[in-house]
Amino acid sequence: MSNFKSFAIYSVSCFTLILGLALDENSSGGAKIDFEYLFPYVEGFSSSLNSGFTSYANNPSSIIHSPVFYILIGLILKFVDNITIIKIFYIFVCSFFPLIFFLILRDKFKIEKNILFTFSLIIFLSPYFRSSAIWLLGDNLSLIFFGLSIYYFNKIELLDHINFKNSFLCLFFLILCCYIRYYYCLFFLYYLYFFLKKLDKKSFFLLILISLIFSLPAFFYFYYIFLNFNFANTLTNVSQLNIYSNTLVILSILLFYLIPFCFVQRHTFFIHLKNHKKVLFLKFILLSILCLLGQFLFTDSINFSIRGGGVFMKIANLKNIDPLLFLSITSFLSLAILDYFFKEKRLQNYILLIILIMSLPLFSIYQKYLDPLFFLFFFGLIKSNKFESFFQKHKNFLTITVIYFSFFYFFSLVYYSKGFN
Repeated sequence: MSNFKSFAIYSVSCFTLILGLALDENSSGGAKIDFEYLFPYVEGFSSSLNSGFTSYANNPSSIIHSPVFYILIGLILKFVDNITIIKIFYIFVCSFFPLIFFLILRDKFKIEKNILFTFSLIIFLSPYFRSSAIWLLGDNLSLIFFGLSIYYFNKIELLDHINFKNSFLCLFFLILCCYIRYYYCLFFLYYLYFFLKKLDKKSFFLLILISLIFSLPAFFYFYYIFLNFNFANTLTNVSQLNIYSNTLVILSILLFYLIPFCFVQRHTFFIHLKNHKKVLFLKFILLSILCLLGQFLFTDSINFSIRGGGVFMKIANLKNIDPLLFLSITSFLSLAILDYFFKEKRLQNYILLIILIMSLPLFSIYQKYLDPLFFLFFFGLIKSNKFESFFQKHKNFLTITVIYFSFFYFFSLVYYSKGFN
């Protein structure tokens, strides 16, 4: 594929977001509602930062979100008094996310660049990426910063020696990401553990010191809202951390994204199942014990929200299937597929999976939290030699994934246009 053709495809993909803006596309269902709910706060920040923040912080439904993104949009609105122009500008910013994903793929995999570039454009098929871009929500900006963090982290791993500049940029962009969305902060621990092993003590503590300095505004902010706005009680009511339910929901959502990649390598996957029966049986037993303990020994420890839950939760609700039974099955299938990809670096990869699960201590988990985060997490952080074979050995890989996620996008578009939720 020529550079001109690649640029043309990318440009057309960006244009579809502009077209979506013109048509009020709402392929994720809740993006329009979120925008209409949060935009008055943006206007408040634009008029007066102090009064706008007071109004924002006094509402339990808004204070659980970081105000940083909405403050930024409010400041822009003060100078550009046209929300459509701001939306177009934000679409332009969001369009860099697939390019960042491509840079991550390019550095990590020694594959023909045109193939990797084409695959990176699959981000444009994400209904949640599109809705966030069109309806001016902060999710994409946090993903851009998280993607840049992964980009510099992988640069460190690919070099023969650790580079302090890349280490700093890795943490710096993660800190920016966390200012937009809190729940990425646990990945900081993963990075620090890596740097502790690679950096000398002086460089490591300097990195910690610099990170703390950049994080000080966040510490002051949390101290202020805990002290003045009863944030602890709000956080407790909203989060309702339930490790049993959250694990099942997150694993079932991950299964949805794993299906096309497992299908492409289905033959080697079934060989893996055959050769690792004991490991898989042990995981099945452990998952069953956790569910049984949660269901019978701890009161209400498995309690699913009526909202969110992802594709498989919606299927269970539509077909009147017991969600605990259905999500237990889908979660085990998800673990079986993940183990297939994780097996070369099991410990490292499962630590990342645990961090991902613990990063979402919310009672209602929506699929948008993992889409398009999945692509950054799976292809950016997870270590597996299976990934390169996707592009090298399977000629129909791109076709299958494009068809799969295109169907998901168009189904979401139709589903939510009918008024379902």
